[in-house]
Amino acid sequence: MSALRWDNGLVVSLENTVSVVLGASEGIGAAIAVALARAGSQVVTGSREPARMAATQEMAEEFGQTISVERVDVREPGSIKEFAAAVGERHGAATILVNSMGGSLVKQMADVEVDEWDNLHNTHLRGTFLTCQAFAPAMAARGYGKIINLSSLAGFRVSERRGAYSVAKAGLNQLTCALAVEWGGQGIRVNGLAPTTTRTPRAVANFEKDPSREARVVARTPLGRIAEPDDMVGPALFLASPLSDFISGQTLIVDGGQLAGG
Repeated sequence: MSALRWDNGLVVSLENTVSVVLGASEGIGAAIAVALARAGSQVVTGSREPARMAATQEMAEEFGQTISVERVDVREPGSIKEFAAAVGERHGAATILVNSMGGSLVKQMADVEVDEWDNLHNTHLRGTFLTCQAFAPAMAARGYGKIINLSSLAGFRVSERRGAYSVAKAGLNQLTCALAVEWGGQGIRVNGLAPTTTRTPRAVANFEKDPSREARVVARTPLGRIAEPDDMVGPALFLASPLSDFISGQTLIVDGGQLAGG
């Protein structure tokens, strides 16, 4: 069976769906893309450099699944439109869209350069908006769609030297709400997923630069460990599946209890 099954017998099946996942070359985006494929969805990823998707495709192949790749640059409106058209022509209308664009900035706000600010917001906020805008018409035509925007705990709480990143993610949270309100009448559900620091390749590199950082994250996490990319899979599948059909405009925080602990 292609559906994903948990020990309690619950089955999540996304057969006969097309999922588009952006930011799937590694980490959380890759884990979600593979999980969607395992649940039976036809998964298409996009990247400026399609060769970077090889590792994600190999992960899917280990489970007997295939993930397709199309070229897209989310910083370019024309590229996004071409990408959406290519997905529709080659793979069919997408009913699931996951925006998992990455990139952070660790810098005091006073030192942030204009181009750094623009690059951060063009990727996380403008790129997500334009991608949603490009795929929404096909969802509206079917009267059904699921959009999941990858936010961050930083969108709810500012941490040291990550102010610019926090502003971008807070804006993304509001974008999720705005689209949910405007598109709900067309059957499009728009939600967000806000992970805490997760053991992605980028986070591991930061831990190596500052070994005490991992210990600090664990210390403020009630569940007592660092999040793994697979910790985001269950919440993402829930938001992508019919199980969450009456949920829209929400950003689900997946942080091991950090925000509750202050």
